[in-house]
Amino acid sequence: MAQKGLSREVLIDAAVNVIERYGQNNFSMKLVADELGVKTASLYNHVKNMEELLVGVCNYALKLQKGAEMQAIKGLNRGQAVYALAEAYRRFAKEHRELYWLVMNVAASDSHVLDEAAICITEPIVKMLADYDIEEDEKIHFRRFFRSIVHGYVSEMDAGFFSHSPADTDKTFHFAIACFIDSLDRAEKRRH
Repeated sequence: MAQKGLSREVLIDAAVNVIERYGQNNFSMKLVADELGVKTASLYNHVKNMEELLVGVCNYALKLQKGAEMQAIKGLNRGQAVYALAEAYRRFAKEHRELYWLVMNVAASDSHVLDEAAICITEPIVKMLADYDIEEDEKIHFRRFFRSIVHGYVSEMDAGFFSHSPADTDKTFHFAIACFIDSLDRAEKRRH
């Protein structure tokens, strides 16, 4: 029988807190149970196993990221929207580092999470690109290009690879986004 007040949503919220506090590598069902003040066995009334719980956490994280990104680009267009979306992506990955990397790790091993990730991550980019008059096939390439830039930057920063040069890393990020915008503008001109 399920414990009163304990639900799948409450369990996911607790798991999010545990992951952000202790890191995904230290995550356990016992830590979640301790967070909730219940026995570990009672968690299994709401999820089959840890993998199912982590998929729930990933979906939560993806929706959180999407919400932050959609808010960041609201009312903006073209270059302003590109910069705002890039900054929102980078900020989410920094502020929610453990959730961000959990999604990346779980998505790589679970196609269902990858499907959810594609929808959540792509929607803000599709909205951002809507102001550009370019071919639909090219928009797919630009979506991938954008994600490669921002995820690549986040990955390199997280691994410490940009720390060996005196050049300002924020300037590098803005330079990459400016190059992306320039590529969008050129693609639009080629069409006309």
